[in-house]
Amino acid sequence: MKILAAGLATRFTDLGRVGHQHIGYTQSGALDTNSHIFANAILGVPKTQPTIEILLGGFKAIATESLIIAITGAHSKIQIDGNAQPLNQAFVLNKGQTLEIEQPSTGARNYIASLNPFSTKPFLNSVCAVAREKTGGINSDGKSLQPGDVISYDSDSYDSDSYGAENLKDIQVAKNSLIEINRFKASLLETPISDEYIIKVVLAYQHALFDHKMKARFFHQQFTVSQETSAMGMRLRGDSIGHVSVKLYSEGIANGAVQITPEGLPIIMLAERQTIGGYPKLGSIISNDLPILGQCRPGSIIRFEETDLFTARQLYLLSKSRLDRFSRQQAK
Repeated sequence: MKILAAGLATRFTDLGRVGHQHIGYTQSGALDTNSHIFANAILGVPKTQPTIEILLGGFKAIATESLIIAITGAHSKIQIDGNAQPLNQAFVLNKGQTLEIEQPSTGARNYIASLNPFSTKPFLNSVCAVAREKTGGINSDGKSLQPGDVISYDSDSYDSDSYGAENLKDIQVAKNSLIEINRFKASLLETPISDEYIIKVVLAYQHALFDHKMKARFFHQQFTVSQETSAMGMRLRGDSIGHVSVKLYSEGIANGAVQITPEGLPIIMLAERQTIGGYPKLGSIISNDLPILGQCRPGSIIRFEETDLFTARQLYLLSKSRLDRFSRQQAK
């Protein structure tokens, strides 16, 4: 696949460079893990297989060989040679055809999975491109994909040239038939896409630094995602909840940690967050809601809802059970 246009940011991603924060490397990984995993599950391939993450559309590429792909995530118009293609289903991209993903009407990120794996070079068990660390990416320099880049495929995967269009079509039909049979179950795996979200938060051990009025202001107003948002963190706009004057030592930061700035506004730490930080933390976003943040864009509205650790774990286990069951069915 040769990249013709890459939009704001198009890069390889997976489930992240987990377990290396203690030596200074960020976790990284797909911002919307649900959509990454769902794209791979549609094709019956492992959830760890890399996908291409596209921020706010503007993607265009020409196929250098025939392959089967699936695209999930934001509500974007997808076309092959000008013909509309479905979201959340497998389809054939024949050699010489042009794939386009336009700017989404809602949501922020799309994920492209391929039946035959993209040829990538892992670093610390991940292919994620992180520019500031110069790790991952097509040239192992952390850069996003650029026009002119050519993506090749794993030599251990099937030889697409030995598969005619009819063979590829048969595989596609079989995959999509199973998806249709399990459409209800599949829909439970999709990240909800909207302009407004309610995000669940578990209070952190530092919550006692915030008085009840500050917590009330946090949980009883709506915030807007600002332009100062990236894979590192999401700054929110709204009314200040107040200032915590206590000075804290810098410490490790969890994915989804909600830091409160001196201005009294939240910053939600995301997959490419720095490894340590010192702002006071009111709480943390539950893991089930982290993928939603990956689909937020500047202007999206967020309200927070308090929950407890037991409920957060129940929701996580239910979601994991659904995903594991769907993945097993697709792999058959």
